[in-house]
Amino acid sequence: MKFLLSSVLLLSFVASNAIACSFAPGYFTFEATPSKFQTKMDEGHIALLPAPVASVKSISRGKAAPGASCEDAGIIELIITWPHSPYGLEEVGFYFQSDNGFEPDLIFPLGPVTGEIKGNQASFMFVWLDGHPKHQKKLDFNVNVFAVNKGLQVGQPTTVNIKAKKG
Repeated sequence: MKFLLSSVLLLSFVASNAIACSFAPGYFTFEATPSKFQTKMDEGHIALLPAPVASVKSISRGKAAPGASCEDAGIIELIITWPHSPYGLEEVGFYFQSDNGFEPDLIFPLGPVTGEIKGNQASFMFVWLDGHPKHQKKLDFNVNVFAVNKGLQVGQPTTVNIKAKKG
């Protein structure tokens, strides 16, 4: 009897997880380490962080009501291009802050993050519960993007517009 009950519980757990939707975050937590940080110099002056160049790669909207599929997810993909700097792209993280947004706390993380780095570009994917188009709002807001180094020095922001119709 114990074996049968254990088998049923295990099977129901596996089956419920198989139909659930899960996205891995499209970014990684940036870890600042001020106590170990060494300031970089640029022509005899403390190097400042430049404003990154941010662009929207894609925006997809949810197509179904919240439930057991991934069709209710909204996805924003952003590309950050890092300009010339004494700090390499692998040495900085980025804050993404909405300045007039659509529930920004549900889309962007509150702390700095890093993305998938290729050369001088980093890609980021932000996922949120968007729901069915009849319950969505159009997206039209700005996101300020700024770099931070491991010493917690913050750079100048750049702004990218997030704009999309209902799904």
